[in-house]
Amino acid sequence: MTIGFTLLLIAALLFVGMKTVCSAANGHSFAGRRTLSKISRWERKSTDVWMIFPLKQLLAVAKRFVFFDANERSRLNSNLEKAGLSITPQEYTAQKYLAAAAGISLTVLCFIFHFYFGVLLTLLATAFALMKHRDTISAKIQKKELAVLQEMPRFARTLCRSLQSDRDLHNVISAYRKVAGPELAVELDILLAEMQSGNVQSALAHFENRLGSPDAFRLCGALRDMSMGIDQTAALSYIADDMSRAAKENIKRELSLRPGKMRRTYYPAIAVCIAMILYVLVVYVIRNLNNLF
Repeated sequence: MTIGFTLLLIAALLFVGMKTVCSAANGHSFAGRRTLSKISRWERKSTDVWMIFPLKQLLAVAKRFVFFDANERSRLNSNLEKAGLSITPQEYTAQKYLAAAAGISLTVLCFIFHFYFGVLLTLLATAFALMKHRDTISAKIQKKELAVLQEMPRFARTLCRSLQSDRDLHNVISAYRKVAGPELAVELDILLAEMQSGNVQSALAHFENRLGSPDAFRLCGALRDMSMGIDQTAALSYIADDMSRAAKENIKRELSLRPGKMRRTYYPAIAVCIAMILYVLVVYVIRNLNNLF
């Protein structure tokens, strides 16, 4: 029986291998198609579980029982807008409360049915969900700031070249807005709207405050001088070169941190293995105690 199953498995693998080789020889390989499908799945936005029935209805009810003071609501709302999350502070906090309530309910249910290993797994899953929910805002803000920081050298260099032929700062920024990345494009839309409706100096000041990086302060300082008729072409070129060097250093630093991040992905698997070993030991001890008494 075992020999027959092994031969059948070898025949199936040979069939798949020969089919792949023949397809590649005929120019119809599926390797590229699989790669494209993977890329499309990466680009596809993840579904928000809180918009699925009945979590959406539970969230609508739970957010009514969340209360903040004015300062806390303003701070959390500012962080949510900066992270690009289209939810209110009440909804964000209600999600945390519902996740904790679901974890506690499952823990009690597993304890009632004497499924102690399930209690341990539920506690670990609840702690992981709460930590992931806590880091949602900071992770999105960090990702947005990193994307803007990586694009700032190209933005500064483009402005430096364009301002040599066109001194209209609004036209130059509008031209770059068409090719800007999605993160910087949002900030440029706000900047252009403020430049049209108000003072250019105040618009640049608000732009550098929203970005909050030293490079943005240096760039906006040079652009404010350009708007007043002071030639800052050489300064913009130097700022662009400095930004480019800083961006390369950030990439090297990020790559050097990848092994540590990869090691941290093993922690959940290690925790599950430890939980399984502890569960076996606890059950063994309990059974021995029952036999003694």
